[in-house]
Amino acid sequence: MKTTTNFIKCAILLCAITLTSCSKDGDIGPIGPQGEQGIQGERGPAGEDGEDGNANVISSSWIVADFPNNYSFSAATVTINDSRITQDVLNNYTVLGYFSFSDSYSEVYAIPFTEPLFRSFTMEQRMAIGEYKITEMGNLDTVDTIDPVDGFVRYVLIANSTITLKSGVNNLHTVSAMKVNNVNLSNYHEVMDYLGIDY
Repeated sequence: MKTTTNFIKCAILLCAITLTSCSKDGDIGPIGPQGEQGIQGERGPAGEDGEDGNANVISSSWIVADFPNNYSFSAATVTINDSRITQDVLNNYTVLGYFSFSDSYSEVYAIPFTEPLFRSFTMEQRMAIGEYKITEMGNLDTVDTIDPVDGFVRYVLIANSTITLKSGVNNLHTVSAMKVNNVNLSNYHEVMDYLGIDY
């Protein structure tokens, strides 16, 4: 029993010493001096050159062309807002517009065109700052009997001058270069293939 009492006294004394000997942490000391700069590592291998891009080509995706339900003065217009169409684009780019009556895009027509379904209208395109417009011009004999035909439109804007790429080669994605390379500008798929743009 004496041993147990001595053991308890020692344990209490040890706890008291431990608790009273701890003090609050002091203030953080000043930051030490900057260490020496390590040696420069070896330079890694050069990466492969990427493919040259189409910096002088602006392309829209396919956009639903939902015309008004009737003609106004033999015309119906759809306006697409696009902030990329600037005064510089109006002055220095050629527009290639394409229209499809179906979202399968199996048959794509270059704008302007006269519709192939004997509905008697032609489609035209024009641009203004911030806008691309397509207009169905109805035949005066039929505009009171049919409604404008909806579909899907896509346009590609191509700079009229070549630019020199980082490789030192002139970018040949201009309309004149496409003609030299026998690209049929009325053939949507040929144009997209030549420019490297997804259908």
